[in-house]
Amino acid sequence: MHAFAQTEPIDSFFVYGTLCRGQCREKCWPFPPIEVTPGWVHGTLFDRADYPAMTPGEDRVTGELWRFAREVMDQVLQVIDEVEGTDQPGCPNLYDRVTCDVFTIESVARENVVEADCLTRAWGYHYSTPPELDGFVRIRPTPLLTVSWPPK
Repeated sequence: MHAFAQTEPIDSFFVYGTLCRGQCREKCWPFPPIEVTPGWVHGTLFDRADYPAMTPGEDRVTGELWRFAREVMDQVLQVIDEVEGTDQPGCPNLYDRVTCDVFTIESVARENVVEADCLTRAWGYHYSTPPELDGFVRIRPTPLLTVSWPPK
C-alpha cells in the first residue's frame, strides 16, 4: 500500500532526525505546529555521527508528523528547505523535498497495512546523493522492518 489519495494542500512534514522534538534542530521551525504525531514512512535510513539520511526504500522509518496552519506553510517550507539544504541558489541539494505517505505508529508492526492506517501525505526529505559516499552507514531494521534515529 503506497498510495494515499489526497486532494487538500499538504500542511505537514514528516521528520525522522534533527528536526524532531528534543533534537538539535527542533528550534528551527519558524512557527509552532498545530500538532505533532508519531508515525512512520517507507524508506531506508542511514546514520552518521551528526545526523541521519533517508532514501526511498521499504523499511518502516519512524519519526514525527508536524502539522501546521495552512496560512504559514509557505514560510515553513522556505525555512525548512534552507535548513535541509534544498533548492538554495547556487548550491546543489543536500536533501530533496519529497512527498510521503505517513502511517499511524500503531500500524508499524502490522504485516498488512491498509489505507485506513495512512494519516496523510506530508513533505519529507530524502538525501540527494548516495549516503554511503558521505560516510553514512545504513541502519539495519528490526525483524519488524522498523528503523529509527538515533539508532538504538
